[in-house]
Amino acid sequence: MLFAGSGNERSWQDGWKMRQEFPQNGPGPIIATASSETAAGAAKAARAALAMGASRAEIRLDILASEGERHKAVELASEIPLLVSGDRIRVRPDEWPHFKRASELGAWIDLPAEGAPDNLPGQIAPSRLILSWHGRPGERKALSEVTERMRQKRAAAYKVVPFADDENGNLQARDLLSSRGSLNDLIVFASGSSGVLSRILAIAWGSLATYASAPGCAPAGEGQPSLDLLLSCAPLEIKSSTPLIALLGWPLQFSKTPSFFNRWLREADRPERYVLFPLKELKDFARLARDFNLLGAAVTIPHKQAAMKEAAFHSRLAMATGAANTLLKRPEGWMAANTDVYGVRSAVKRPAAPRPRTLLLGSGGAAAAAAMALCRRGPVAVCARDSAKAGFLASRFNCETVPWEERENAKWDLLVNATPLGLREGESPMFGERLKCGAILDMVIPREGETTLVKAARHQGVRVFHGETMLEAQARLQFRLFAPSP
Repeated sequence: MLFAGSGNERSWQDGWKMRQEFPQNGPGPIIATASSETAAGAAKAARAALAMGASRAEIRLDILASEGERHKAVELASEIPLLVSGDRIRVRPDEWPHFKRASELGAWIDLPAEGAPDNLPGQIAPSRLILSWHGRPGERKALSEVTERMRQKRAAAYKVVPFADDENGNLQARDLLSSRGSLNDLIVFASGSSGVLSRILAIAWGSLATYASAPGCAPAGEGQPSLDLLLSCAPLEIKSSTPLIALLGWPLQFSKTPSFFNRWLREADRPERYVLFPLKELKDFARLARDFNLLGAAVTIPHKQAAMKEAAFHSRLAMATGAANTLLKRPEGWMAANTDVYGVRSAVKRPAAPRPRTLLLGSGGAAAAAAMALCRRGPVAVCARDSAKAGFLASRFNCETVPWEERENAKWDLLVNATPLGLREGESPMFGERLKCGAILDMVIPREGETTLVKAARHQGVRVFHGETMLEAQARLQFRLFAPSP
């Protein structure tokens, strides 16, 4: 990815100097939460985050395992830019000494607004104090009232984090900044898986900061992206007027496409930026496209077939596969296209046999693209857990079907995994002792390393066609559709 490995190439001081160039009057703009039970783990993660370009590292007292670890972690404020926070509901008595010490060392302090006393201990500097409110799933509160109530207490910044039960939670965060952000003292974004977009766009909307998880750390809250994923979406380059290209899918825990898409956009001197947009359903796509200034959208699981219904026009390949991984804004309406077929053909350039027999696992939009790309090269059999969907896809391309329970028995020249199985570590669509095929194409792209299926294939000497080759090839074609040459 674009920022991968940067922690090994630059010191944290270099990363901090880079962020100093961004104007700010708060703790941000990019804060990385170093969630660790040990001070040593938090320090390592914090330094790596600063090297990648984070402005400040957050240490959570409530995550550290012991009083001794909390004491050692707070001393880190004498060395690096630090934000120290703790319990999200109230300030625990045992946290006060650490907050005082961190403030003495120049750290910013984050306290829960409703659990903090009106008169703070004198050792905590209000000029580096954040008062925060975190919403819960299903909670309905007027955010403007929450904000004004918080402002009755003296602080440098006020952090308002509603929980996004759906994509409209992003709009709540944007609207609060629009209506209450004139004092330039707000940190606002939405938590929850649906709120990822608000974390990417928070700075563009006027928030003083946005948050991500530091390298090697689990998310500190639901929907918190990793720092490398957040930075790959270029949050500091996006303005309120920037046209966006969105990756639509659910869930969107990570993706490698923002890194190379945004690199290509910069190299072409294009104004658009590519961002993640977790979306449970596409039914409100047209409205959301207007609300968020979408120029186009890349579409992934599980929306590729539903995307066809959102378009007024369809490319030949989209019509042939019944699935679209690309939505393009045109003056006369949205157009659906499919670049996955090209991606599969690019990945499997030299088949495993003259007319390879292919076992295709899956029955969704990705499987349809693979079926179209491969059925002209040789026989294809469709195998999916939903036998009705497998039968429908097979009839569309004149293929045969194989029951899901029989997938490990017959021998095949090529095995293609077009299911989501493999996204989680240790998960695989095939668990037999031996893979009975000459080659595989796994369309699953894990966050790090290789899928369990690919590892098994390599161990057994089975040829591997790279899913990343397919991903980048289809993205290249998408890029040409989104940003055509003049």
